[in-house]
Amino acid sequence: MKERNNIWRKRLDKWIGCPLLFMLGFFHQRRQAETFERDRALRIVLVKTAAIGDTILLSAVVDEIKQQYTNSHVTVICSNDNLPMVRLLCGVDDIFVFRMNQPVQSFLKLRALQKFDLLLDFGPWPRINAIISWMVRADYTVGFKRSHMYRHYTYDKWVEHLDTLHEMDNYRNILQGAGIQPAGRLPHFEASGGASIEHRPYVVFHQYPGGSMEKQRKWPEARWVELGQWLHQKYRIRIMLSGAPSDRAAAEHMESLLRERGVSAESIAGVYSLGEMIDVLAKAKLVISVNTGIMHLAAAVRVPLIALHGATSELRWGPLSDRAVVVKSGEACQPCISLGFESKCTDPVCMRNITVDMVADEIERFWR
Repeated sequence: MKERNNIWRKRLDKWIGCPLLFMLGFFHQRRQAETFERDRALRIVLVKTAAIGDTILLSAVVDEIKQQYTNSHVTVICSNDNLPMVRLLCGVDDIFVFRMNQPVQSFLKLRALQKFDLLLDFGPWPRINAIISWMVRADYTVGFKRSHMYRHYTYDKWVEHLDTLHEMDNYRNILQGAGIQPAGRLPHFEASGGASIEHRPYVVFHQYPGGSMEKQRKWPEARWVELGQWLHQKYRIRIMLSGAPSDRAAAEHMESLLRERGVSAESIAGVYSLGEMIDVLAKAKLVISVNTGIMHLAAAVRVPLIALHGATSELRWGPLSDRAVVVKSGEACQPCISLGFESKCTDPVCMRNITVDMVADEIERFWR
């Protein structure tokens, strides 16, 4: 059974998680926050069990902690879903993988962990995150209170998770709830030179949103083909088609469509690891992506980026980079996704109404 977007896990998370957390919270005695000296060797655990994009944002949180508490020891509790990204976070000292398909064994191993000074849970809705946070031995815990999620009862302090803030600012509020004043750091990754890439200039197309609500965040295939033709005719630049291993067939199909039209295109879906993709993105002349983890990674390496937004708000999930622009169609129904799964839309006109001309205009602004 897959770990992410599994309908039965989501149902169990709600049916079991809500009453269990309410009961645990009824007996929970909330503790007072402690003021930590900067030179103290703090043991801090961060809970984040899903999503590559969210985990990229978490890199700035780790950076904030390590800059302010240089002797701190940071552990991240993740799942197999976001483990590859957690491994790339600078400043993480230990990783605990919570195996969603082995919850009992994972909970028992959590209790065996050494006690922590501080636990910060960055999951806005999964109740299992809150249960994990309760199981871990920590002197003080901070997590989100989200409307209608009923998951905040066991934290010593909760902060409101708000749609009106960028998720990075929601994360900063968690830090403030723990008495850590954020300095406004942003996700940042440096290319390592590990990926072998031909030096000819290229543009990266990332078409595949991944996760839930994929249909609502996709730009039509025909638009990508049209954009590829325009780029070839105007700039004679090659196009790299990135994606996960599960996107390989779709990316190879797109490669064939573009090559039939004389466009220099190459599918790299599933070819490079996440760490190698940092190099691929950093060396690109431009990245064009829908709202997904690769978009956030491109922003974090500060490559010129065009982010296509439809069902998701750029104010909530936009790229955090001064070298990025957002293109959207501006439909009255936008946005309809906040947590990642709540949209009822079956006809995403917001993405369909992003025209090639709109994207081409932004490309020309970058390359003037």
